[in-house]
Amino acid sequence: MKGAIFMPDITKLIQKMKRQPNGIRFQELAKVLEYHGYTMKPKKRNIS
Repeated sequence: MKGAIFMPDITKLIQKMKRQPNGIRFQELAKVLEYHGYTMKPKKRNIS
């Protein structure tokens, strides 16, 4: 399954967040949030 997120992966990311709060990439944070039901909204571009 391509793109599937498994619970052990999420658990490891959460443990990493606790150990190294400054060493987390945005993509890792987004994975954890999406696993818990959040959705990412596209950034609005201000074109004038």
